[in-house]
Amino acid sequence: MKTIFYWVLYPLIRPFYLIFIILDTLILGLIVIMLSVFDRKGNLVHYIGKFWSLLNIYISGTRLKIIGKEKIDKKRSYIVMTNHQSLFDVWALIGKIPLQIRWIVKKEIRKMPVFGYALERMGHIYIDRQDRENAYMGLNAAARKIREGTSVIIFPEGTRSPDGKLLKFRLGGASLALRAGVQILPVTVNGGRFVLPKKTLALMPGKIGIIVGDPIDPGQFNEDNKAELMSTVKSVIEKNLDLEYGKLT
Repeated sequence: MKTIFYWVLYPLIRPFYLIFIILDTLILGLIVIMLSVFDRKGNLVHYIGKFWSLLNIYISGTRLKIIGKEKIDKKRSYIVMTNHQSLFDVWALIGKIPLQIRWIVKKEIRKMPVFGYALERMGHIYIDRQDRENAYMGLNAAARKIREGTSVIIFPEGTRSPDGKLLKFRLGGASLALRAGVQILPVTVNGGRFVLPKKTLALMPGKIGIIVGDPIDPGQFNEDNKAELMSTVKSVIEKNLDLEYGKLT
């Protein structure tokens, strides 16, 4: 029966879910844009983003849990560094991490109608990874937000892993951590690649688990050993990585 549900019945439901995502994104995106006029820092509309994230996850039939949330000091700002398997990772993190969160987004997403502008109004940061000067300015903007009390999410791999195994970590996150002078919060997300694989719309209801690692103080590192800092972060994320978590069959 479970096999019939996943591979016969759910594909019939999937188009309606995707239409629902488009509609709720349009409606909530417009609400964010209007309210952001009175909320320049994006702290209020962040909760609309949290609601939108959890709504889309739970309506899909996906279960979500977080382990280690007690390690997060809600009064502090962090640079949250995490692995990346699926577009659902973003919703899971915004929905479950109990912080005012912004993330660094590639500039191509800015072109998406309503959604792209709504993200900007919420305070998320667009960068052009192909333009070093623009990327540098983006890191400065992120560091400024962190000093103002906001946490920032970074995917050090730079793209989604197709098989869940960690890709090479880029050094931009280390530069930001050293510049902002706040702790790094290493987070592992498991199961996302089974819910929504990379480069497909083959959504399946599954389960996503978030594991929060112990915060890392970048103060013991400097510009000369950024690679060592990122290696430390990667090892913590990798330790909690479960490639079988959420597997459907």
